[in-house]
Amino acid sequence: MPMCPYLKQQMSIWFTEELHPYYRKGIRVKKILADEQTQYQHLQFVETEFFGNAMILDGIIQVTERDNIGYHEMIVHVPMLAVGQPKRVLIVGGGDGGSLQQVLRYPSVEEAVVCELDQRVVDLSRQYFTAGFGDPWTDPRATLLVRDAFGFLAENPGQFDVIISDTTDPIGMAERLFSDEFYQLLVRALAPNGAAATQCEQPFFDTALIKEIYRVAKSLTTHPAYYYTQVPTYPGGGIGFMYVSNVPWEKGLATPLPPGVNNYINPDVHRAAFALPEFFRRELYGE
Repeated sequence: MPMCPYLKQQMSIWFTEELHPYYRKGIRVKKILADEQTQYQHLQFVETEFFGNAMILDGIIQVTERDNIGYHEMIVHVPMLAVGQPKRVLIVGGGDGGSLQQVLRYPSVEEAVVCELDQRVVDLSRQYFTAGFGDPWTDPRATLLVRDAFGFLAENPGQFDVIISDTTDPIGMAERLFSDEFYQLLVRALAPNGAAATQCEQPFFDTALIKEIYRVAKSLTTHPAYYYTQVPTYPGGGIGFMYVSNVPWEKGLATPLPPGVNNYINPDVHRAAFALPEFFRRELYGE
């Protein structure tokens, strides 16, 4: 299988990513661990000099061992804490296992379903991310479904206390996961007083998209809110999420974090994540 041109040209020096035509970022690569074209995407795992092992899909960094904490802890715990005692959880995407690891920290969880389209993401993540994520797939509460999430959501109205939409960027097939139809199915699949969090891009680069998603979320639920986290290997150094629920996110501030070690979230970070820069607050809320 042909090697990614960026890696081929700059191997052992830099992997350069260009998600946006006006912005580039790079990380130093020590070793290519896996490189294959799956049924759905170009999948690579590399060992980097500073961020540990990293997964790259179609030339875009998805997760690294060092900075995934900002992403996984924030996308999972904010809706889980708001619900309080979630029993059934759905993760859309999330084949790397990081979100699943965080979900399973909650003793109340009886079932965690991961709906991942690409089996190879799971297979290689279990090989190269064990140091950071362990192997949450062996937990008897975990269920892996290798299928399109759209059909599964449509088949399961009102079934999940929490839904985590742990998706790639809105490119190619993943564009559907940012559509009105997807959010309608997501909200329909939530149990009463359930909550969801969706990957929702970056305020500086994706303002128009986030505004549209917020509009849709607001039409479907009473307490949608955008929040933000630091992830140095993502464009702009961070990424945001859309909280989607009829339950205010603030309710989670009174809920204790689950057993286990937190490396990013704490009550102060939880609260501060919803404080938006003024330019973006005006754009999002139309003020």
